[in-house]
Amino acid sequence: MSITTSGIIAEYGAFYIDAGQNKKRILQMLTQPREITAFATPIKSDDTIFRLANASFRSLVQPFQKTFTQKGGVELIPNEIRQYRFKIDDEFMPDELVSTWAGFLTQKSVNRADWPFVKWLIEVYYAKQIDQDMELSEYYNGVYATPQVGVAGVLGTGMNGLKLQLQAGVDAGTINSIVLGALDVSTIFDQVESFTDDIAEVYQGIKMNVFMSHKWYKKYLQDKRAQLFYQKTSDQQIDAGIDFTPLSVKPLASMVGTDDIFCTPVENFLYVTPATLTKNLFKLEESKRAVAVMADWSEGLGFGINQAVWTNILPSGSGSN
Repeated sequence: MSITTSGIIAEYGAFYIDAGQNKKRILQMLTQPREITAFATPIKSDDTIFRLANASFRSLVQPFQKTFTQKGGVELIPNEIRQYRFKIDDEFMPDELVSTWAGFLTQKSVNRADWPFVKWLIEVYYAKQIDQDMELSEYYNGVYATPQVGVAGVLGTGMNGLKLQLQAGVDAGTINSIVLGALDVSTIFDQVESFTDDIAEVYQGIKMNVFMSHKWYKKYLQDKRAQLFYQKTSDQQIDAGIDFTPLSVKPLASMVGTDDIFCTPVENFLYVTPATLTKNLFKLEESKRAVAVMADWSEGLGFGINQAVWTNILPSGSGSN
């Protein structure tokens, strides 16, 4: 990582003067925290591939007759959720800050890893940037690509995200595809209701989340407000519930820029992480006044039973989202 101080030096000079400046004067834009994993059921496993089996049962009931006529059957279908390994590797020279306005982030200590700048980077940059990268680029939109030896990997290629999993399931006929047409800001309320009408009736009576982007979540609420039969005095009274069902619309930052919708029971939406390893533990190393920061972890998202997932994504080649 390069530490660019040219603007600071040009404006404030190539020297440090203690004028009361501190970390509170270093301002930054908001970042996107992790969001989607909070809606999933956590699973702890050290297995690289978390293997499941889906049981499919055949009907049993038949009219009575005295002769024994066998009927029934069970099929076990394999299903798996893969944990993908992620990492960060970064290295920098904290001495770049010594003779600058930001010199308060340095120390006289020869152990650069102990300097306040390093702690500030971990808290303000590394931890938050990891969360944002995972939420916006990996969890939903990720498409895994094998890393090229010696070359830093491209963001968004660390795992197969939910969008790819949904598409693969729809193409394989294991995930339910519901035809809604293009989402429209003036009809999104009716489209969401139509979507839930096509969910298997045995699932319509249980609490589930209907996920979509923040844009379409807002448009859903606006269109709900526009229904004249709602006697509301404030927009704060417009909730995300779907009428006559225990279902609710939930916005996900990870679905930004998409017109996708998907729904599944909470217990079927699984977030798999290692049982014996905590993610985002940072390791610091010093070499010739440089500080290296490293971290690695594993995680995976997926569905326990594909048949208990519904989406408006259509089969490939048919104008899907």
